Amino acid sequence: MRVDILNNGKVIGHCNLAPIDPSMGVAGGRFDPTPEYDPSFHAFVVDGDYKDIAGVAQLSAHSAEFGPIRCKGVAIEDFNESLNEITVVILGMAYPEYEIAFAFPGA
Repeated sequence: MRVDILNNGKVIGHCNLAPIDPSMGVAGGRFDPTPEYDPSFHAFVVDGDYKDIAGVAQLSAHSAEFGPIRCKGVAIEDFNESLNEITVVILGMAYPEYEIAFAFPGA
């Protein structure tokens, strides 16, 4: 499922989400940033350095197909300098949206 990642209504990147842990409502995937993305402000982890959660931007996810993604949190893990990889994780996606989005019938 393709989603936009937003901060204060501004798109900072995109992600093709895949299920990670259906029982916990966790999904994630590679993050494709827009020019508005700033790892020092938007990322929870930058090359292995975890930030104080109070200093991290509040992010949200939106799907053109499903609308706003109801979840407990959106986190960006930016290992771009060390591994050339940036990922986004959606935590605690609501039921039944997770099952509908990832086609887990009866889950």
